Amino acid sequence: MNRLLTRVFTTLMTLAVACSGDKGFDPEQLAVGPGGLVGNGDPLTPGDFAGGDDVLPAPREVTPPDDTRPPDCDGACVSYCNATSLQNPVNRGLCRSLWGVGLSHQPINHPEACRRLFVDVLGRLPTAEEADATCTGGWGATVKRLMDSQEFIFINQRRAADKFLYSNEVVNIQAIYDMDRLVEKLYRGKVPYDLFAAVVSAHPVLTRRHADPGDKVESLFRLFLGRPPFEHEKADMARIYRPWHSGYYDHPQLGRMPDAYLKFPCLTEDKKAVDPIRKGECTSVLWGYHELVFVPDLRAATDRQLNQLTMWNGLLSPEEWAQVQLPGRVLATELAFWERAVDDVLELYLGYELSPKVPEVRAELVRWLLEHQGDIRSVHYAVLTSAAYLQSAYGDTATSYRWTHGPMKQMDAEVWIDSMARNTGYTTTGCDHRISQPELLLRSSSIAAYRVLQSSRWILDEEGRIEQSYANLARTLGGCPENIIGGRFRVVSILTTGTQLAFVGDLCNPTMDADVRGAAIERLLPAGVEPGRAVDQELAGQIATHQYRELLGRPPSAEELTEAREAGAQCALDRCGAEQFARPLCFALLSSAERLFY
Repeated sequence: MNRLLTRVFTTLMTLAVACSGDKGFDPEQLAVGPGGLVGNGDPLTPGDFAGGDDVLPAPREVTPPDDTRPPDCDGACVSYCNATSLQNPVNRGLCRSLWGVGLSHQPINHPEACRRLFVDVLGRLPTAEEADATCTGGWGATVKRLMDSQEFIFINQRRAADKFLYSNEVVNIQAIYDMDRLVEKLYRGKVPYDLFAAVVSAHPVLTRRHADPGDKVESLFRLFLGRPPFEHEKADMARIYRPWHSGYYDHPQLGRMPDAYLKFPCLTEDKKAVDPIRKGECTSVLWGYHELVFVPDLRAATDRQLNQLTMWNGLLSPEEWAQVQLPGRVLATELAFWERAVDDVLELYLGYELSPKVPEVRAELVRWLLEHQGDIRSVHYAVLTSAAYLQSAYGDTATSYRWTHGPMKQMDAEVWIDSMARNTGYTTTGCDHRISQPELLLRSSSIAAYRVLQSSRWILDEEGRIEQSYANLARTLGGCPENIIGGRFRVVSILTTGTQLAFVGDLCNPTMDADVRGAAIERLLPAGVEPGRAVDQELAGQIATHQYRELLGRPPSAEELTEAREAGAQCALDRCGAEQFARPLCFALLSSAERLFY
């Protein structure tokens, strides 16, 4: 289809949507699935968690352990930690391997802490003004304020998309939207973590994604226990995944889509009753006796390809959904399930596995999570306000014990791009984690599919084509994954470094190329400074202070300010203007490691 035909087709679809008056299909209410059956009441807890502003103890006055052995907390150490009255569970668990044995932590400075919190909780870097205005009034209050924001919900929905590998080529897009809705309920505190796992265990995002019953079991174990199942576990649980079948659903507006169906094994030949001999093939006995057998009724239809009866998952009643969610409920009875839940949060924010090194932290967090009715937000809050998180990653460390200094992590591609654009005022588009392959919808030539794209986070140009520049850049850097086989990745390589430098070059335009749009010079200069104004040491310092605050979210150090003024003195000899100084400085700051690691 050439551009003219594409434009005509787009116009006709838009007119058809406007004139049809169709109220039966709402692209903004696309979610259909079991996620709509849960979490429709009030939050589990008020969200006012304790331990946000613990007064941290000084190290006990003993000889600290050397790096050749794990810390050994004796009776005096235990008594010391018990007397600290720490409320934060991470701090309580950490004490016996840190302060109680004479080790000290490495306190973080406020700008570094705020910068880290913005990236982890909101998915972007702040400007200095934004950090000053937000990170005030006590650290616990700051964390709660950011966790209550829509950006916190969104970044965790994107993380879930990476975890569950959303792909609209493999799974019904309505089920993906439903899973996205379920994740929102989880992070609004309306769904306990064990119920979340139960719903996921039978959700089409999992059951349609993996065809073989054993593959479904393996995926569930890796997601919620962090390990593959043992052979006897896999064989046993696979029996209650036998009824699931991967098929296709003909949506009245969106057309043919992949979806999960139920088959009816373990029945008599006439499919009217449970076969007393074969029902063992649909029964799990490892975690108690759990039989999962359905008898078909009027909702079932013959699948021509299989030549057997199947039933679309969208016809299941709430009671039947509860039945098929048995695998997740079984796993939630295991202590390892809750341990993995808190380990995931620890690794997310710390960037390393703390629990194997300090298992007391895991034990305290599991107890904390259960005390808060499975509200996973309580664990996020505890880690974000803990001494383990609020340590600096800079400077010399006294020991190699990992928990005595702060995390250092690489930013996701979208965080890097979005922060760059936001801080410079550069306009970008984006991608939508719910629709990893938008071209499949556009290719369907369906008005409803086009409306879904229009309502999504994908941007369509005036010719009705998907704007892919953002996605192409992000995918080169490991983001916006298509999730067909693999997902997100993080890497530092010649290719990614070259891609990043090219993007920063487009943003800052250090060569002042007339053909490069670049960021508006007004964003790179202090208010009232004209682009052509002659640079001297004082003006160079003002420009540097402005850019450090806008682009790095902090004021320059004394050494950095001195370097900027010296560069300004050299610039004055060449009679350069403010813009000639500001654009190369922008490139230097945005291409620094500080913009990639945090």
